[in-house]
Amino acid sequence: MFKKILIGLVVLIALAAIIPFLLPEPNLGGRIPEQPFTDSRFTEIEGVRVHWRERGSQDSERLVVLLHGFGGSAFSWRHSLDALEQAGYHVIAPDLPPFGYSERTARGPEWASLMRRLAEQVAPGARWTLVGHSMGVGVAADMASAEPDRIDRLIMVDGTPALRRESGPMAWLITLPPVGLAAEYWASKKLVDESSINELLESALGRAPTAEELAGYHYPLTIPGTYSALLRRMAERQPETEGWEQLPIDVIWGERDEWLPRRLADRLVQRLPGRIEPVYIEGAGHNPMDTHPEELNELLLERIQPTPAPGGL
Repeated sequence: MFKKILIGLVVLIALAAIIPFLLPEPNLGGRIPEQPFTDSRFTEIEGVRVHWRERGSQDSERLVVLLHGFGGSAFSWRHSLDALEQAGYHVIAPDLPPFGYSERTARGPEWASLMRRLAEQVAPGARWTLVGHSMGVGVAADMASAEPDRIDRLIMVDGTPALRRESGPMAWLITLPPVGLAAEYWASKKLVDESSINELLESALGRAPTAEELAGYHYPLTIPGTYSALLRRMAERQPETEGWEQLPIDVIWGERDEWLPRRLADRLVQRLPGRIEPVYIEGAGHNPMDTHPEELNELLLERIQPTPAPGGL
């Protein structure tokens, strides 16, 4: 009996090792354009090519950094870029590799270090207001912990720093080539399919996505190399950081967020009693920057005050 079980396990392992190499490749036909948006910028940091969108006066002494969530990109912040620029702020919205139009790679510095280098390159010596959405909240908190003296405010939108802290006990499996290939195949097939993206967006937005939203989120996910790099990034455990808790913190949440329920915001309040009073956007789901841009931008501007004088800070 033991011999039969052993033979069965060997066969299963062999199949697991072979099948991923036999699966047809998903249709990844996207590419990184030379100029994705009129405000697009590119740079190389420690060998990693990073894309970001930038608005406002570079003479400002303050820089607002908008950090997207999982599956998002600088596109997610298009309405906030408009509002903050009109209010006179210097603002950037980077693409965390391998999302958006940044390089498809898992090498190089971890996200927070990469974003700190970018922010310093864009606005040397400037103070930072960090706005993170969902997974991007953890990146913002790590940036704040590393350089707390540069932070004016830390604004969390539908997310908490805890979202990136644990890679999970089975994350090491992703590093095994057969498992990694199978996971990459599943992820790419799921996210390359436009109907699947439409369903995911409808869940995140709380309504059907517009044609602009569907195209803006879907196209970057069709760029080859996205999923192998993404899985390697997500398999890395992000250690707990300290220091961000002492900074001015604001929490903004979609009242109808089904992806990350508001009880997560309540836990943050319990962790920092008397420090945080979450604001809930009525009718909004997980992505208020897409569905309720006017309400979100008004809240952002109120918290980023004092309002800069015309021409910059």
